[in-house]
Amino acid sequence: MSMRKNKGVNANMNFLFGGVLLFFVLVLIVGLFSFFTLQQFWHSDESVKVAEVTKRYDYSVAFDSSFKGKSYKLYLNDSLVYVGTPVDVDTVIKLRRVAVDNSLLVVDGVTDAIAAIVELGVSGAVNLKCEQGAVAFSIKE
Repeated sequence: MSMRKNKGVNANMNFLFGGVLLFFVLVLIVGLFSFFTLQQFWHSDESVKVAEVTKRYDYSVAFDSSFKGKSYKLYLNDSLVYVGTPVDVDTVIKLRRVAVDNSLLVVDGVTDAIAAIVELGVSGAVNLKCEQGAVAFSIKE
């Protein structure tokens, strides 16, 4: 009886050690594959191209005092950036994007109508003014 128990324990131990050994071999293979792939990427021209493409474009959007008490939404490309009423006269929103062609969309918060579409350059400051219910803007690059 004790002989059978030993065989079962030995079989379980062999299975356990085999599973652990297989796990470490798989981790070693995945690690080596990842290392060689990343090393090839680091020494290629693609890494330089990726670094050149990731330029940042900085924008600042300032609301005039005429916006006080009016609700507006700002979208930069497809991202909602700001919702609400500007509290201060000097409400400034700073934005940073990677995309090359950027446009700012000003939407009326009450009616959801497009108030203005501003095509942005490389970087700059946008000043928004509300004149007779319409949104006017000026851009300084």
